[in-house]
Amino acid sequence: MGFFITCLYVALIFLRPQEFIEDIKGWPIVEVMAYVSLAVVFLEGDFKAEVFKRTPTNALVLAFWLAMPFSNLANFWFGGVSYAFIEIAKVAIVYFLIVLTVDSWSKLKVFLWLLVLCAAFLAGQAIVQYNTGIGLVGGHALLRDGELIQARGIGIFSDPNDLALNIVPMVAFVLPSFHKRLLSRTWITGILFLIPMVVGITYTHSRGGMLALAAVGWYYLRQRVGRAASVVGVLLILAAMMAVPRMGEINAQEESAHSRLEHWGYGLDQFKAHPLFGIGFSMFTNDYPQTAHNSFVLVFTESGLLGATIWVAMFFSSFRDLRLLRREWRGPPFLTEAADSLFAALVGWLVAAFFLSQTYKPLSFILMALVVAVQNALAKEGVTLVHPWRLKEYATCLILTISGIVILNLTIMAMW
Repeated sequence: MGFFITCLYVALIFLRPQEFIEDIKGWPIVEVMAYVSLAVVFLEGDFKAEVFKRTPTNALVLAFWLAMPFSNLANFWFGGVSYAFIEIAKVAIVYFLIVLTVDSWSKLKVFLWLLVLCAAFLAGQAIVQYNTGIGLVGGHALLRDGELIQARGIGIFSDPNDLALNIVPMVAFVLPSFHKRLLSRTWITGILFLIPMVVGITYTHSRGGMLALAAVGWYYLRQRVGRAASVVGVLLILAAMMAVPRMGEINAQEESAHSRLEHWGYGLDQFKAHPLFGIGFSMFTNDYPQTAHNSFVLVFTESGLLGATIWVAMFFSSFRDLRLLRREWRGPPFLTEAADSLFAALVGWLVAAFFLSQTYKPLSFILMALVVAVQNALAKEGVTLVHPWRLKEYATCLILTISGIVILNLTIMAMW
């Protein structure tokens, strides 16, 4: 029951019936479902200590959950403490629901199929909307001078870039060789899902989404044909992408790109004034008309070095776990494909999120939770990974965070 309710909750996040069914419009279905799911899992007794100890990522997610309210407390916004706790609870709950309930290979495959089907739905929404002006479940395409220019979704996917970001990582699960070993016995099924996903991403005309798609393609080619050939392949992919509207406009002086540099510059200025704990969760837009349009900028501006280092550490821990999983020889034959597809999905998310404020949105937490789910399934077969988290790992994440901020600052100075 706990696994079913988790799947239902995640499906509601992506499909969002409360956005287009008139009788339930505006209902807080997703929020209510989060706490219902948690209650069901608790009553079933799925809270097991060994699951929480399985990877450092679990503790880091909890630390991130607490760091956001602390950023408001450090800025003496006491009312914002509970607000931040509740907002981050939405993504923390979905993370821990997956960690607790996706604990076997069969459940992992079902859950991955759910994500693929949800992404296919979003891609179908984009395709229909781009060709008719109205999506499968409503929502109008973006127009410029009466000409349709970008497909988009509804609700949290109403921005074309957000829609693309939530499709791109799922492409990693339907690429032929990954899909054939992991989700089905034939690559044809993967191709049937791959085509509409790529078309849907293309119709969003999201430059960040297209670059993320190229990153996923590069990693896939790297695993299939090697590093040198993969570089050639991704260059050919990028050359083909130049034919997509808006892709050829990428430069520092183009209006959208220039405005992003302004947003990042504002975030850096705020960080310099509040380096340790940031300006407070959700405060980026308090005195500024736009959000950061960069997930890394958003987290270090709002939560300072503390929150940003924890955020970087969550990804560092997940990628380290995936590297260990790729080296594990005692798992099923598709273990490498599972690790590779998750690696590619996280890479795709990070590339797209570099141009969007997605720090506190569900998808990255879902992907990190799936890394733990693979370890859960292995543990049922008596295989446990050993990955101690020591002062060395904290120091590494702190250095990565500071280096990222410095490089971003130098990049803005060079491109301004």
